[in-house]
Order: sequence, then C-alpha cells, then structure tokens
Amino acid sequence: DPRSAPMSAAHVLLILTLLADGQMSAAFVNTPSAEQCAARGEAIGAVLRKGGANVQQMRCIPSALRFARFSHADAQTAPRHTYTLSYSDTTLELQPRADLATCQALLEQAGALPAADTLCVTSTQTLDPS
Repeated sequence: DPRSAPMSAAHVLLILTLLADGQMSAAFVNTPSAEQCAARGEAIGAVLRKGGANVQQMRCIPSALRFARFSHADAQTAPRHTYTLSYSDTTLELQPRADLATCQALLEQAGALPAADTLCVTSTQTLDPS
C-alpha cells in the first residue's frame, strides 16, 4: 500500500506551469521529506502566483530522482529540455526526448496510458546522474 510509505522518504515537488506559447513547463524541487515538500510548495506557490505564473499543477511525489538545481537567473536564457513526464501520487518518471514534436508523436502512438498522467513538458533542469 503506497500510503504506508515512510513520511521521511525523499519527495520531489513537481511544478507545472503553462508558458505564454502554450507549452507546459516543468520544474522540480528535491526535498528530504513529505513535510518539507509541502512547506516548499506553499512558499514557491505564493512566489509564482505573485509573479503571475500560470500554475497548472503543484504536487509532492515520493521519488528518488535527483534534479539539477533550478536557476531563476538563467530561466529565460537556459536551454529547454524536452521530456515525456508520467506522474501519479506515488510515481514520477521522465524520459528525455529530442524535441516536442517527437514527444507528441510518441504519446499519440502509445495512446497515453489512462492510468497515469502523461504529457510532454519542457524544463531548464536536467536529471542529476549522481
């Protein structure tokens, strides 16, 4: 039962925002626990709303995935990476894609599984291989 997962497990705060060009942008914040994730989510959510960001989704997901730090300073100029993002309350999966067109085509071929939320996103962050 996933609800019995230890509260002290690492959680990723997933933030999905809709960009002006209609593209879904993903940001990821690594946190050591569900409590810290919730607290960071509240703080970041307030900042994003104040800045006028179109936040579509914010959720804490237990995950051992590690991400390179998000940099606000470089957010406008940093290269954007494309991923197929699949997530639920207990899972977070990313598959790097060459570009958005490739990602969308793969999703259409797969007839995206209804069990998980699966979408194409771009992010300035990369998975941390360490």
